[in-house]
Amino acid sequence: MAEEYLVSKKYHEISMLATKISKQVSKNGAEWMKYLTTAARLYRYPFEDQLLIYAQRPDAKACAAMETWNNKMFCWVNRGAKGIALFDRESECPRLKYVFDVSDVHKARRVGKDPYLWER
Repeated sequence: MAEEYLVSKKYHEISMLATKISKQVSKNGAEWMKYLTTAARLYRYPFEDQLLIYAQRPDAKACAAMETWNNKMFCWVNRGAKGIALFDRESECPRLKYVFDVSDVHKARRVGKDPYLWER
């Protein structure tokens, strides 16, 4: 019961953050440009995810789920790294999923891969 409350509370907090950040970035041109700088690096994510990543980690360069870092990139998430909460749209019930930035991981020896970082 207590765990359900915490999950529900966190989901509500992220919902409120999404509303707040969408108002903030549309406030003026300078705020929009700051958002676009982050969004350009995360072009594979949908708009809502880009907003949430920007709200939580505006300096993010390359984000992926822990499974992607582990299984495809052979990188391990650093102990204590804080995930970036996104809405899990594939789930039937409201849930959050978490991604980690490249700054939150380290490569496995000899087999770890660097992600392609898009730069303008």
